[in-house]
Amino acid sequence: LLMGALGQYVNKYIPGVKGLVRGQLPVSVFGLAIFFALAINPLLGRLRASWRFQAREIALIVALVLIGCGITDAGLMRHFPRVMIYPQHQYRMHPGWQKAGLLEETPAILLANGGKYSEAVVDNYVTAMGEPGRPISIRQIPWYAWWQPLLTWSAIIILVLMGVISLSVVVHRQWADRERIRYPLAELAGAVLEEDADGRTLIVRNRLFWLGAAIPLIIRLVNGIQAWFPDSIEIPMTLDFSALSVRFPEFMKTPGAATLSSLAIFPAVIGFTYLLASEIGFSLAISNVLGILVMFALLSLGMDVSGDVMSGGIIPAQNFGSFLAMGLVLVYVGRRYYGQTLRAAVTFSPLPETDAAGIWAMRTFMVCSAGSILALCFVGLDWPLAILAVGLTMLLFVICARLNAECGTFFFAPGWQMPAVIVGLFGANVLGPKALIILGLVMYVLSMDPFECMMPYVVNGLKITSQAALKTGRVGLLLGAAVLLTLGVTIPTAIWADYNHAAELERGWDVSVIYNAAQTCVSQLQMSGDLEKIKDYSALDRLIHADPSGRFLTAMGAGFGLLIACSALRLRFAWWPIHPVAILVFGGSLFGKFWFSFLLGWAVKVSIARFGGVAKYSQFRPFMIGIIVGDLLGGFVMMMVNWLYFAATGTTGPDVMPW
Repeated sequence: LLMGALGQYVNKYIPGVKGLVRGQLPVSVFGLAIFFALAINPLLGRLRASWRFQAREIALIVALVLIGCGITDAGLMRHFPRVMIYPQHQYRMHPGWQKAGLLEETPAILLANGGKYSEAVVDNYVTAMGEPGRPISIRQIPWYAWWQPLLTWSAIIILVLMGVISLSVVVHRQWADRERIRYPLAELAGAVLEEDADGRTLIVRNRLFWLGAAIPLIIRLVNGIQAWFPDSIEIPMTLDFSALSVRFPEFMKTPGAATLSSLAIFPAVIGFTYLLASEIGFSLAISNVLGILVMFALLSLGMDVSGDVMSGGIIPAQNFGSFLAMGLVLVYVGRRYYGQTLRAAVTFSPLPETDAAGIWAMRTFMVCSAGSILALCFVGLDWPLAILAVGLTMLLFVICARLNAECGTFFFAPGWQMPAVIVGLFGANVLGPKALIILGLVMYVLSMDPFECMMPYVVNGLKITSQAALKTGRVGLLLGAAVLLTLGVTIPTAIWADYNHAAELERGWDVSVIYNAAQTCVSQLQMSGDLEKIKDYSALDRLIHADPSGRFLTAMGAGFGLLIACSALRLRFAWWPIHPVAILVFGGSLFGKFWFSFLLGWAVKVSIARFGGVAKYSQFRPFMIGIIVGDLLGGFVMMMVNWLYFAATGTTGPDVMPW
């Protein structure tokens, strides 16, 4: 509840507190859990044995707080609820939108005050109703303008998130028990929480662990002090190759090439790479460089690589094709388990290799998916588009979760979005402005910044708790209850905070890209004289007149084929060095700056395994876990310093987060 309700307020309106979540490895959660498990919990046990928390209790607490991370910022609250007020606020400043009548095309039930401008509703939201030291009462908020869209959006959000949790329970047994993928984030938590028969943490007895932890901890503290006092010493954590811009000026203008001129070293990433399979570490290391080379080649050939979240482009289409192929690969690999679980869920007859938790989770997932589709149909989306919208959103979440669980991609956002895929399949002028707007708003609420989407938090929470011998089904129920409670507190708190302060509208994205796409669609349909005909299309008409983009299909097919080929080669030849993750992260954002650290981690692991064998690799594992722990602890300590400084002075300190 604190992470959701207070966290969204802190992220928006407390400038001295930075990086509360920031990706799927939130320092605020993992750093605090490590500090609690290694320092506070043993102290509690010394004071009184009954005060000491059991490992499974800490594991459950971590899983629950991770759920809050999926709601606090980019996973939901960065764009919601302001997406319900942005269109009315921006509409007055865009004559083109007014001429095209785009607010009339937006379902009134999705916008505050029915989409109508009102000074009390709109202006009071984007300016402050409260004054310093005199916050407004929650009763002063114009709730009459909010309750209908809140009910609509809350139903969609709850159904999707309950579906995400249910799907996570379904795939957990296949991924964790049958395929035995690594879950590096959960492996870190498990190593810190593992206890002996007397309840004492095992890893703290290992000297290599403490040596590994000391190195990045000292680096973070020294560099944190330097951030506060610039005249003090600094331990460089980047290698400067800016001369590349002089030697290869045209190449260095390529999007993403800046990561080659400043090689950043992230100790935690090096440690996590040591825990991964060698081909995964190598693939993550080369993916960014390969992506830049491919982008440079495309630009040199004069190809158009532009695009946005509504119209897409060849890079997002290629990225989507690889995600679609990966989804099919996952279904194929787990076809027996998923098939039997689905049959048992539908027939209510238990089958071999199924479990009650998975069966009930499958039923819940089907109900929530159907409910999400019906909710989108209710707001005005044709049923084929509603099915695609829900299916594509779930596909994005599943593959993000799989990459996180198998490859440790804790700061990754895919390069494609759901509306662009549907536009590529149907054509914007076949969809019409209303469908474009609905699809865009759904994307903004559910998946605009998927690097903090809910499902990776859930699958890691399930793995952490299952390592602590908690039952997956019961944990899934608790996580679902946590989502409902957190949303129930967070959403009204967010609206109160936005009205009390000048609503924080700069951070994140606005809705201009949605309405600009709709405006272009209206203009083109008016020129062809087809606007009214498109508006009257039925769902069947849109299917019949669908006009897929050849450019989209070609790029999607390329991504699809590359992923299937890479997967087949990996399964067929033991020597094949590239994991499909190299293709999946191509075109994504936020991840490129880590490539050099992945390369270092891979080189360390391969060197130790080759020259020392399996025994030496296992011996150095606590050292690498210590490196991760020390890096997170250093970031957590500096975060706490920032918090305390802001609490005492009201001024902002430097940003000293690890990433």
